[in-house]
Amino acid sequence: MKLVIPVLSLETGGTRFIYQLANELVDKGHNVEIVVPENASIAWPLRTHITRVKELTSQTIPAGDFLLPNFYPTVFPAWESKKGQVVRLSLGYEPMWVPEAEKARESYLIDAPIISLSQWHRQLILQGTGRDSIVIPGGVDTSVFHPFPKKSLSTGRLTIAYILRSKEHGYTWKGSDDFWEACRQLKYSIPDFDIQVVTPEGASYWAPVPYTIVKAQTDQEMALFYGQADIFVSTSYFESFSMPLLEAMACRTAVVTTDNGGNRDYAKNGENCLIVPPSDINELTLALLQLLRQKNVRDRLALTGLQFVQPWIWRRSADKLEALLFELSHT
Repeated sequence: MKLVIPVLSLETGGTRFIYQLANELVDKGHNVEIVVPENASIAWPLRTHITRVKELTSQTIPAGDFLLPNFYPTVFPAWESKKGQVVRLSLGYEPMWVPEAEKARESYLIDAPIISLSQWHRQLILQGTGRDSIVIPGGVDTSVFHPFPKKSLSTGRLTIAYILRSKEHGYTWKGSDDFWEACRQLKYSIPDFDIQVVTPEGASYWAPVPYTIVKAQTDQEMALFYGQADIFVSTSYFESFSMPLLEAMACRTAVVTTDNGGNRDYAKNGENCLIVPPSDINELTLALLQLLRQKNVRDRLALTGLQFVQPWIWRRSADKLEALLFELSHT
């Protein structure tokens, strides 16, 4: 099959879904072409053909058996091009956060199948548009994300890891203020732990407690970031899937996460992670306090998470997408 994926950019973050699936489909023998504006950032090591265009329009999008636009501004050019069957890939329900909420919603109303990333994401789209979608979840590359020796073995101090997204870049739903307040409260009970953060946008913020910024621009560096930590924390209010949690689990690191919706398909409270309500700083603090104080609980969650995540690989996701496209091509 010839698959054309028009994207505005391929920066770090949610576009990992496109990068991983595109590479897997190439490895399965398909012709995959990524089309991006000429100045767009590409952060991932793609094995696909990459075509740069002045801007994404119906004229500049190449022909293919399937066109897979993934963000509302790319949907309309793909649909208007009539150069292949459109399958609307949703990495997140955009009306929840973009200024052009109605236009974003309209991108779900074209007569094209929709792919969502989780059952919660599927319900969100259904409630917002009345249209159902096919769930194809994300995954994790367990050849890269795997256990590493913990820093605490040599330092004697436990480490909490956190991905700090920039509010200035629009990441207002990540709950970073909640994280910092929980850490501030933790210091009253347990003063001797370290905080390490990765800042994908390069942002640096004042915080009420000391922290260290870790530069992690590759998957290998991110795996080391997760793997050397004792606890990984996610405080998002909502996510369509939330892949960092799976990556941290694959690195045998205990996970504390908010119930962000998209993680419900795999996050099991008390089994492979601890789950707290979004914006509940008190519950977040108590969960972190429990893992900092109770090594047996921390180790059990980390081990269960590692075992649980093994089937959640990208090839499985690509197999599901391939099966869907073959089915659509014969209808």
